[in-house]
Amino acid sequence: MEKFQKRLGVSSSSVREGEDRISLLPEQLLCHILGFLTTEEAVWTSVLSSPWSHLWKSVPRLELDSSSFASDRVCVDFIDEFLAFQGKPYYLREFKLTIDHDVFHSDVSLYEPCLGRVDMRKMERYQVENRFEQLSVDNIATPPLTLSACEALVCLKLHFVRLNEFVSLSLPCLKTMYLEDVVMPSDAAAEALISSSPVLEVLKISVSVDDAVVALRVCSKSLKSFALKGVERFYVRGRYSVLIDAPKLEHLSLMDYYHFKSFKIISAADSFKVEIDVEFVLMRGYLSETKMIYNLVKSFSGVEDMTISWTSLKFIYSSFHQMKRPPKFHDLTVLRATMCLYASPKLLPVVLESCPNLKHLTLELVIDDSTDPVSIRISTVLPSCLVSSLESVEIESPVTEKAIELKLARYFMKNSTTLKKLVLRLNDCTLEPCVLEQLVEKSRRYGLSQFEVIPVVPTPNPWPEGYVYEKSRR
Repeated sequence: MEKFQKRLGVSSSSVREGEDRISLLPEQLLCHILGFLTTEEAVWTSVLSSPWSHLWKSVPRLELDSSSFASDRVCVDFIDEFLAFQGKPYYLREFKLTIDHDVFHSDVSLYEPCLGRVDMRKMERYQVENRFEQLSVDNIATPPLTLSACEALVCLKLHFVRLNEFVSLSLPCLKTMYLEDVVMPSDAAAEALISSSPVLEVLKISVSVDDAVVALRVCSKSLKSFALKGVERFYVRGRYSVLIDAPKLEHLSLMDYYHFKSFKIISAADSFKVEIDVEFVLMRGYLSETKMIYNLVKSFSGVEDMTISWTSLKFIYSSFHQMKRPPKFHDLTVLRATMCLYASPKLLPVVLESCPNLKHLTLELVIDDSTDPVSIRISTVLPSCLVSSLESVEIESPVTEKAIELKLARYFMKNSTTLKKLVLRLNDCTLEPCVLEQLVEKSRRYGLSQFEVIPVVPTPNPWPEGYVYEKSRR
């Protein structure tokens, strides 16, 4: 105990029976402890005693939601009072502000000078999230921010704010950057923000409706994960060019609406993974759109691991069917795909033919009312991966009267000479015991080392298990 007191700078003679020992700890240590509390909880400690009355203002972490205050003015005054106490040795290291308001009863402009007073010199985490009523999205005034030299910043997250042009920008420690509906002033500003982050590893960009960027260049020698979310169809006003030059990029995610003039990947990691969940927006002639999609898919020819939604899958393969040039993914070994149940007998062999070296397939079958039922007969022309490489298949499907899911299971058992594992995850499983016995018998006959039928509870999420980025489905 004495050694512990000595390390904290508290002498045993100063500690008496019934005395407040916590208050005897060094002020810098107390501020560090308060940093583990929410800002509201830290403020409440000011009522403990007079030495604690201003201690919370020296805490290196500030996290606020404007909805907790009577007005934006009260919130800004609170921030200003807090910032007035910040300084050596109590530099602010974490700042998180959520501006929660509506367009009729808020004055967002109050936050611009307030945010400009935040000392970024020792900042490690900086987050500004601007919420708003969706009714007036084109007219909402967002607080502009100016970033400069942030020598210690590790994580930057901005939502629905405007960025000013950068005069001198340095982010030598930044590893994570989220720019969601952030209005960039120019192509050069967007490129500078990325290139000024030499150790950046995770980047997420949600394209803003009012963004001035038309050519997005993602050039980073350190980037490992990049997620790009497009603008909703209703707000599409133009087209973007995207260029990715990231030799260490391991994971790419495309979400929402695809409306780019061009999409080019110059470099990525050898082991490259991609997730595609986009609805393609037709704005010009069909042939030119199809050619653009062909060039996009061609960019993924070297991908080893792919996750693709039904929305993207049906458009891509219908486009290639028109051009009579099916895509080829020679390096693809892992595929997770969502597919319409009734379209699967016709489409599945086509998809498999595009993946000649596929080893692991996870297939989620869904009911799509917009898709016309087709023949449930499966093509007798066998894709090359069935006889040379496919090792495991997992299928999740609702049980139907036409038993399409069982036909697909038999298709893999009968034709895949390298198959070792087959798992059926069936929603509302009501299979007759005799049918299960037949499947088990077939699995033995065809030499499967693992065969499982697992009943599961239906889920509204159409993405397969393991999907990384959170997304609200339309």
